Amino acid sequence: MIRFDSDHQRWVDHEAEVLRAQRHTESARQQRQVLKGTFAVLAVCGLAFGTWALGWKDEPAPLPESRPEATPTISQAPSSPPAEDPSTDTDDEPVASESGARPGYSVKEDPEGFQVAVPDGWDRRTEGREAGSKVVFYEEPGRSRQLQIFWVEDADPYASLELAEKNAEKNKDYERKALDQLDSGDGSAAARLEYTYDSDEHGGTRHVIDHRFEAEDGELYAIVAYGQTEGGTAEQEKELLDTALTYFCPSGAECTDVASGSP
Repeated sequence: MIRFDSDHQRWVDHEAEVLRAQRHTESARQQRQVLKGTFAVLAVCGLAFGTWALGWKDEPAPLPESRPEATPTISQAPSSPPAEDPSTDTDDEPVASESGARPGYSVKEDPEGFQVAVPDGWDRRTEGREAGSKVVFYEEPGRSRQLQIFWVEDADPYASLELAEKNAEKNKDYERKALDQLDSGDGSAAARLEYTYDSDEHGGTRHVIDHRFEAEDGELYAIVAYGQTEGGTAEQEKELLDTALTYFCPSGAECTDVASGSP
């Protein structure tokens, strides 16, 4: 239908105008729906991002890497002297002490942790033990006379010597000379075993004095003197042992009489 549009001062097709208005309305509606969908997507994305950001911010820091605890070790020592003439290992050389000793002897600061007096010119060697402790030997050339020193695990010197004697009795022609509990005078424990036996390796009778005692550090030690009865006397081993005992002092302990250097 054709009609005159007084507002625009023109003739128009009324049906065409109605159709065009409907199309415009439908297009506008579709655009609004698209915009709503777009806003919804953006809102969801914004919410997700905010949640992730907050979660990342509140995430706990990683725990520090744990360190393994140190395992303490326990040292042990032999309860009886080792077999005669054992295999040796290398070790640091002892240091001569400034303290004097009787003529023919030198005071040594031994790497195993003690001071002791030994005859001049004697060699030093060691034998390793299972728990890392070592037996120290000072020997004259040819090994006919020896001084043996080691830490004692047992709690009582006399009981320790009773166990040591069971091993010594296995030697050929073993003969005990004495086994005594000694009075040290200062309240510390001490005991001494003296015996002889026949040694094929040394070609004669060996004379042994095994002295076990409590030192100034509260630990038990053994000093053993070995010698030959042929060409010597029992007094030589006694002098060797007593001189070593006079100057013996564990490292770090206060041994006033020893420090003075008077035998």
